[in-house]
Amino acid sequence: MSRMRFRCFCRLLFAWTAFIAVCTSCEHRPLEDPLFNENIFVKIYFDENIRNVHYGFYDETKRKPEYSSPQAMRVVFCDEASDKLVTERYLHDCGKDEHGYFIQGYMNVPHGRYNMLAYNFDTRDIKIRNDNLYSEMIAYTEPLSENEENRIFRSRSNHASEDEVICRQPDHLFVSRIEGVEVFTRENFEEADTIKDKDNSIPTAETIVKTYYLQFNVKGVEYVRSAVALISGMAGSKNMHADRMIKDNIVSIYFGLNNGKDNARRTTCETAVAYASFNTFGKLPDTEGYIDITFEFNTVYNTVQTETFRVTDMFETDEVKEKQWIIIDKVIEIIPPEGFEGGGGMAPGVKDWEEIEGSITI
Repeated sequence: MSRMRFRCFCRLLFAWTAFIAVCTSCEHRPLEDPLFNENIFVKIYFDENIRNVHYGFYDETKRKPEYSSPQAMRVVFCDEASDKLVTERYLHDCGKDEHGYFIQGYMNVPHGRYNMLAYNFDTRDIKIRNDNLYSEMIAYTEPLSENEENRIFRSRSNHASEDEVICRQPDHLFVSRIEGVEVFTRENFEEADTIKDKDNSIPTAETIVKTYYLQFNVKGVEYVRSAVALISGMAGSKNMHADRMIKDNIVSIYFGLNNGKDNARRTTCETAVAYASFNTFGKLPDTEGYIDITFEFNTVYNTVQTETFRVTDMFETDEVKEKQWIIIDKVIEIIPPEGFEGGGGMAPGVKDWEEIEGSITI
């Protein structure tokens, strides 16, 4: 009988202990008072006037890079004093009016002072580091794996760039920032509590990525099955709130090449034009490294031919700085093996190299 009483006592003690624990945990749970929150209407326009994508293309007859307007946007409010994330929301209500393309939506924001940052969240290759700190959010692209590098780009230059990590090229990342936003009572906001920038206008997001156009001439293009390029000395990441490249992250990026018809600009009738558009966070200023472009041609007779050009000085010219055009005035000749009798290759044409445009899926 005493043993049964002891068991009953233990069960009763356990039940009371559990009840007290539940009640205590409820007392310490932070509860938000809706009286100290505001529904803020966020509307962000996009500046989609991008050089070498929507305007300023070197040759309008060539295929322009693929582009589609953003469909999703992450909006974060970070505490002005601590720099830390307080609230966030993903907006996907898209539209277009007389001022341009936009994404909009409501956010429930506690009272306080904030720095707001918004960026499109539908990029394919861009990753975000430190995404809960306003001043330390970093956009970057991941490096290729060793297996991917061996399959996509089988040779490396013997120059200064041979030790650089090969990364994917970034998508266009549109960023909007407003600092010192006060969220207190509805009287501080006009037009249905719409967030405004310091000029009292609807904020606009601009891309922090540049698109460059590259072109050179190829002789013997009929012997080429596919081609890729690698450019060294590029910024591998960028601080989003300051739109500033990270100086100690220098990478090489790869991209596919297109084969175009004969071009009257800087070419001859004996050559075909190879060209490409590629994206980058930019060329780092004041760096001691070199910028090399290596072209790798996979031929129809199962060989690989590579050519490397040092283009460091070209990045100091007005043509590259202002227009973002890299026009290499040299002819690359694809040399068939000894005893090879022509034919069997590809004839020059705009559509010949479409299969390798952009990132290559492994």
